[in-house]
Amino acid sequence: MRHIVLIKSTNPEKFNYVKFGTYKNERGVIQELVDPNGIKLTGYEMTQAVLSLDITNEDSKRVYEFLKDHPLVTGGKFAVEDLRANEEKNAEDAIKTADAVVVASQLNTKEYRDIARLLGISLDFDDHLLKAKVIQTASSNPSKFLDIYNDEEKDYKIFMKDATDSKHINFVNGVWKHGSNTLGLSVDQVIAWFKDNPDVFALIKQDLRDGSKPKEEKVKPEIKEEVKGGNSKLSEILNENE
Repeated sequence: MRHIVLIKSTNPEKFNYVKFGTYKNERGVIQELVDPNGIKLTGYEMTQAVLSLDITNEDSKRVYEFLKDHPLVTGGKFAVEDLRANEEKNAEDAIKTADAVVVASQLNTKEYRDIARLLGISLDFDDHLLKAKVIQTASSNPSKFLDIYNDEEKDYKIFMKDATDSKHINFVNGVWKHGSNTLGLSVDQVIAWFKDNPDVFALIKQDLRDGSKPKEEKVKPEIKEEVKGGNSKLSEILNENE
């Protein structure tokens, strides 16, 4: 199977002729081009803006090995394009796109609505159109779709969106909070907090299922109770101020 590599001028309109002479590589070792008879040449002459080399051929591979690290290439005047590598990448992308579209098309209603939220797609569409938009994203950006779909923290991130919408948690001045509790500065920190506090996580999830609003925290008059049961002089002062 052929393996075509192109050596291309980065300014083909102005290209006329170039000679790739003997050079030292980055380790300071002299690089010389040798012909099929083992004779050392003074370099390689290129008369077209694009040179095509099949590096499965030994002679072409020898020229390629000489040119690929040449200062004219590493310095940006010429570029190397590996056509087989491009074809392999295109094939991988096509397979990934197909996989993403298959996954997207098999999502149930709750799943594709959740994925849509994580993708940043508005939910202001009917279910049929919303699913189509998720599938379109899977096709146009399969890596992003599959990363979100396969994210182990996906359920926590959906929970955060639901809890934010219901005001059970809030993002204030760059900080996530639940009542008086500081959850963290980032999504990852918030998720870690809820993992460390599963009881709070469970209570909020229950509220979300029931449609309950967040409960307001009440400040207990602990100081006053302690004073009334202890220092009578300070108790009198508090009573006078009431």
